[in-house]
Amino acid sequence: MYRLLSIIGIVFLLTVPLFQSCTTDQSVLLNQFEKTEVSGWQWGQGKKFTFTVEDSTYYYSLSCGLRITSGYSYSNIWLLYRLDGPVISQKNQFEIVLSDNTGKWLGQGQGNLISYEKPFVGRLKLRPGRYTLEIAQNMRDEKLTGVSDVGLKVIKAGKIY
Repeated sequence: MYRLLSIIGIVFLLTVPLFQSCTTDQSVLLNQFEKTEVSGWQWGQGKKFTFTVEDSTYYYSLSCGLRITSGYSYSNIWLLYRLDGPVISQKNQFEIVLSDNTGKWLGQGQGNLISYEKPFVGRLKLRPGRYTLEIAQNMRDEKLTGVSDVGLKVIKAGKIY
């Protein structure tokens, strides 16, 4: 009986990683973060991300990832984005609300680092090709302290019919 349980345990341990590797999310094209300067995120120094679209039969959704420290001074952040690619050049601004009226952070955090994810473009039709997206801070401070990382997540959002 003990030997049978040992064999079942070994088979289980060998097959779980196999099943986990088969369940990777194929809808995520990119999920990448870029560090900001320790001294502060300089206005006009955007973080660039590059991704390739191969399937034009889907809509795409873009989300901004943000990691701040508890030393960040504001309850929100304004960001500019610029998306360039085949037959598209799009520029706009968006806001991420970081805390409620009482000052409680709204993101997920452990220790001194609080993480946020905010969709800022949804149901975007993209042609096959290479795209570059740049995200820059658009706050009043020339050098914004307390921002650790900025990220971009590109997701296949749904089939175009």
